[in-house]
Amino acid sequence: KLQSLQLYDFRSYETDSVQLHPGVNLIVGENAQGKTNLLESVFYLSTGKSFRTARNQELIRFGAEFADLSCTLFSGGREQSLRAVLFSGRRLFANRRPRQLYIGGVKQRSAAGLSGVLTTVLFCPDDLLILKSGSSGRRKILDTALCQLRPGYAQALAEYQKLYDSKSRILKDYHDAPSLLELLPEFNYRMAQVGAILIS
Repeated sequence: KLQSLQLYDFRSYETDSVQLHPGVNLIVGENAQGKTNLLESVFYLSTGKSFRTARNQELIRFGAEFADLSCTLFSGGREQSLRAVLFSGRRLFANRRPRQLYIGGVKQRSAAGLSGVLTTVLFCPDDLLILKSGSSGRRKILDTALCQLRPGYAQALAEYQKLYDSKSRILKDYHDAPSLLELLPEFNYRMAQVGAILIS
């Protein structure tokens, strides 16, 4: 159960905090007042990503150097806290990663560590299109749900995507550097291993 939410330079919020009721909470307001931004912050703390953009920089309020989102919640039989700090691509933070994620003040290596802490279900009007569009939208919804429920799935999915991207680059660039093809058997073998984890 989400108890409180604090936002600093996230989207349209300069600084704000919300205390949530343990039951149902209704978020009501005029257009462009930040309702969706509020929901997006909860989803980000749950999954480590936005449902509206793939670029963390777009989540930082215009003109700000970084955004800071945090929440307190009751999960796993105890009170916990989550925090995400998102950095802009400016030189001031060039030595930092684009984001830092924390559970109970402990820095996480990846978003996979967030799995199962704050489980959310998001439904947007655009989700209706997944019934008419291709299978990639359906896969994305299932992957998002499975990543929240099973940390091992999230890690395997991230590794599989990296392997897939690397293999695609090899196949695209091998005309210029034929020696790249020597790496393919290793990539194929590891993709089969990680793929088996995803399937199971």
